[in-house]
Amino acid sequence: MRTVTAAAVAPTVASLAGCRTETSPVTIAAGTEYGTYAVFAGLLADQLRAVSPGLEPTVLSTEGSLDNVRLLRDGEAALGLALEDGLDRIVADMPEAERPVALARIYENYLQLLVTDDSPIREVGDLRGRRVVLGAAGSGAAVTAVVLLEAAGLRTRDLTVRYLGLADGLDRLLEDDVDAVFWSGGIPTPTISKAGDQRPLRMIDLGALAAPMSRQSGYRYSTRKVPPVDYGPPSGGTTIGVPNLLLARRDLPHRVAREIVDVMVSRADLLIPDFVRGLQYLEPATMIQTGRIPLHPGALSAYRALHG
Repeated sequence: MRTVTAAAVAPTVASLAGCRTETSPVTIAAGTEYGTYAVFAGLLADQLRAVSPGLEPTVLSTEGSLDNVRLLRDGEAALGLALEDGLDRIVADMPEAERPVALARIYENYLQLLVTDDSPIREVGDLRGRRVVLGAAGSGAAVTAVVLLEAAGLRTRDLTVRYLGLADGLDRLLEDDVDAVFWSGGIPTPTISKAGDQRPLRMIDLGALAAPMSRQSGYRYSTRKVPPVDYGPPSGGTTIGVPNLLLARRDLPHRVAREIVDVMVSRADLLIPDFVRGLQYLEPATMIQTGRIPLHPGALSAYRALHG
């Protein structure tokens, strides 16, 4: 593991001395292709290349939060994106030395439960007995979806559950092979909008379940107004908001962590996907709010310097 980690994140002696003739590879575990994680990771990689020539970022396509934490643990990635709500459970059984730390709180993900516009499904309780895609098997969306179902009085055994990525899930939905699809990401998500051009889609209003989800899980879920979008709930509506974090391995060199934070702060306006509306946290005062996941010491140093 240490050999892999050294290749993934350790800076060379030359770069530590200030020489930029060699670079430090930084692999970013992102998410499914065309999802918000992948787009954000690509934008971050572009800005790191432009501002920090000593870093060599690479974006890795993954199934999502759980997959990303595993890649960090196994030394196959230096950075990874993950939804905040499931992290306590994901890292609970990991040795302290393998648990990821945070570089920043990035933006808000919106839990989206999608059906065709002509579907009789109007609320979460209507999913009983239905064929439902919870998300990809390694995604944070699947974790959040289970909490939501239980808050609504359902168990996965009450449904026919499938684990698929967003594109595959939407294909099945358009073909009436499934009845609903869960997704967690920015609004609008281009893949969903594109699917809606073929057949109108509709989000189910979920906001009323934030309080019971919080009581059940111990994590404080938030009700969020759905930004204007063609496939949104009738009359606007609400859904569940979950912040996502940019995580790092504990052995990410402090210098690298500081450079990444500096880039995110100085180029925040270039890191927000242009199709995403909603809450953004790319300011130091909110970037440091990473819940129970501690900040990387290098990131903490960068934030202290920014605050003077």
